[in-house]
Amino acid sequence: MIFGHASLTRNVTVAISFVIIAGSLIGLAGNDTAHWGMHQVTTTTIEDLVPVRSQRAALLNQPLGTGSEKTVIYRVANAAKPSHTVADATTTTKITTGTAAQVQIATTRWEYRNHVVKTLFRLGAGKATVVNRHYIFTIPTSWTTVTLKAKN
Repeated sequence: MIFGHASLTRNVTVAISFVIIAGSLIGLAGNDTAHWGMHQVTTTTIEDLVPVRSQRAALLNQPLGTGSEKTVIYRVANAAKPSHTVADATTTTKITTGTAAQVQIATTRWEYRNHVVKTLFRLGAGKATVVNRHYIFTIPTSWTTVTLKAKN
């Protein structure tokens, strides 16, 4: 465009190119900061629990850092190894009593609204961003939770 002759066609082409480039940059910035073209999707899974060690140590609370944060260690039925809750600022954990031993995990993520938006904005994007995650443990009254000592 620099080497073209000054004419109405060149000026219109430059203006259209500027609008396309500026619109693309504004769209990318809006998608990155305000999640344009995305919506929150919540998936909920419910899994049966078995005691981690024994009925006495059915769930384990593991303090982290200074002890104000913690992670809960639990075992899902038919799993060889115990699992643990994710320890970050967007995770909440609640332990209630009930009849069946189970964990309900509700995870909310940002996902693209449709295929067109996904095609426009997914370049360079990694996995879907987790907005929040809620763990609700329901354990029988015969089960107990044990708090482990913090590792130094």
